[in-house]
This record gives sequence, structure tokens and C-alpha cells, in this order.
Amino acid sequence: MFFTVFIKITFTLFLNTRGFNNNSLIHSNKINAYIMKNIFLKLFPKKTLKFILLFGVICILFMDNSNAQSTNDSNALSIYYGGRFGTTISQFTNQQPHTSSIQGIVGGAFIGYAFNDKMAVQLEINYLEEGGQLLKIETEADLGYDTWYMTKVDNQKLILHNIDVPLMFRYSIPLGSAKLFALIGADLGVNIYSGISHETTVYADDGNILTYSGNEDVTSKIERYNVGATAGIGFEIPVFTSNYILIDVRYRYGVMPSYVGYSYRGIPQVTGDLSNNTMYFTIGFGF
Repeated sequence: MFFTVFIKITFTLFLNTRGFNNNSLIHSNKINAYIMKNIFLKLFPKKTLKFILLFGVICILFMDNSNAQSTNDSNALSIYYGGRFGTTISQFTNQQPHTSSIQGIVGGAFIGYAFNDKMAVQLEINYLEEGGQLLKIETEADLGYDTWYMTKVDNQKLILHNIDVPLMFRYSIPLGSAKLFALIGADLGVNIYSGISHETTVYADDGNILTYSGNEDVTSKIERYNVGATAGIGFEIPVFTSNYILIDVRYRYGVMPSYVGYSYRGIPQVTGDLSNNTMYFTIGFGF
């Protein structure tokens, strides 16, 4: 603006010194515009203007592409997934006596969405072995009818083969390049098969002691669906640019009973509804 005013004043003085009258000065604005145009074209030739225009268009396109790429990268980094495998220790509750734990396996996949560096929601689908040891003691007197044995002691290993689907909230705390995280949520379990391995000892009426083993399908005696509450802690350790190893421990509390109407004496007068609680340790790999 100051440059334009300076040119106009200079050019007006030039016209006055050359004897131009006031009528000529009426057209000074047009002449000034003409001079400004010529000066601009001298400073910025057409080739230069084309280059500036092309450079500006490229900058705009690059900025738009960078913003879009940044948005895509942000969305990509928000989603994470992976797999995990480990071991379980589970046990039935004590509504009936003589229960103890068994060991099983767990494995599955997970996918999560991170709201920021600390908070995320995570969905999983796992194969989960649960169950427990049960001790069943039957006597002829309790049964109320004659049998070929006086007492039968049945040591049962009951394994529940479940598909478990947890939905959890995850909170992470950075520890250098690694992370400490906590998980809490609910899960739905679906029983696909349940089997018992028997180790039975019988004290017969004739004084003999017999021991035998066998397997039994008890899927029909186990509840099809089960709801639980899960919580745990773990570590996330980076190994490559965008990959990491997961190590965690969790506890699943069975909210609903898994084995309804179980009797450790084999009679309807003594029964209990057993829930199942499980602790499991896993190691996984995430992307």
C-alpha cells in the first residue's frame, strides 16, 4: 500500500513538472494502474507467475493430503489387535464340599480401540478351559436301597470347554517405552462341551475293594450360558516399530452358576449350585 501511494505521488509530481493540466490529472488513476501493472510484470514475469501459481497449488494439495494422511494414521493407530495364549487355574465354589482346582488352557484373539494413550476398550474371543475337581461319596444307607457296594468314592475331574467373549475397559500407564495396564469388564461364556474323568473306588459288600476309571459326557448337566466379571493387570513391551509382547494375569469371577443341583452325596436332599472362578496367565503378541 505504501509503495502504491509513493508511486502515485511521484508520478503526479512528474506530470505537474511536465506541464500537464488538471484535466490530464483526471486520468492519472488509469495511468497509475497501467504503470503499476507494468511494474508488477517487470518484477514478476509470466513464467514466474505460472511457477508461483503452480507452487501454490502443489502446496495446497500437499497440505490436504497431509491432513488426510494424518487422519488416516490417527485412525490406524487407534485400532490395535493381536492374539494370546496361556494357562488357567479354575475351581468350583464351595456350595458342596470337597472341591479343588484344575489346570487348563486359554487362547484367543483380541481387538481394541484406543481413545488416547491411556484409555481403550477391548473385545476378545477366547477358548477357555474351566472346571474343577469334585469328590463324590455315595453310601448304601444314603441311597435308601440295596446296592452291590457299601461305599463308592468318585474322584471327578470336570472340564468345561467354553467360548468366552469378554468386553473390557483398559487403562494404561507408560513406563518408559513399555506400559503397565489394567483391565476390567464383563464376559459371556458359552459351554460347548463338558466332560468328567472318573477315578472311582468301590468298597463292595463282599469286602473287596475295586478301582476303575472312565469318562462321561455331562454337557447336558452344565448350564449353556454363563456370565462373569473379569479384571486383571499386565505389561505391554515393544519389540518392533509397531509390535509388542503382552504379559498379563486375570481373574474371572463366575456371576451365574455353572453346575446347578450338584450333590456330593448323590441324593436330592443335599445339593448346591456351583459357580466357577478362574485365574489365568497369558502371553500374547499385538499389532
